[in-house]
Amino acid sequence: MVVTHKSGRRKTGCTQAVLSFFGVSPDQYHYAEDRTTVKRVLRRAGFSVRSRASKFGIGAYLSVSIGQLRKQMAKKCGDPRKRYYVGVVGHAMVLDGTGRTVCDTSPRKRDARKVTHISLVEI
Repeated sequence: MVVTHKSGRRKTGCTQAVLSFFGVSPDQYHYAEDRTTVKRVLRRAGFSVRSRASKFGIGAYLSVSIGQLRKQMAKKCGDPRKRYYVGVVGHAMVLDGTGRTVCDTSPRKRDARKVTHISLVEI
């Protein structure tokens, strides 16, 4: 479900699900359709949001699929208590430190979507 704000910006279903997972209700923000806005809303709600792109080899010239990211997370992190806000083109999700999906509105069995950003979200 997509809700459009009077400014023309939107609340997309996947960003609403991600923010709701972290306990931020939809009435606490007007719109959330891109990663910058989602990070701002999370920070305003008291979370620390830090990029982990370089740790997992995500950059301007490097591309990693969700499947490859899951393997890297299991190897490099391995802590199931950590939560990562992960974005692919047109979608957002939450993974734990072992690479398991915690919150995803469009799950895939084999996920070859390319990761655009990844951030560690902590209290």
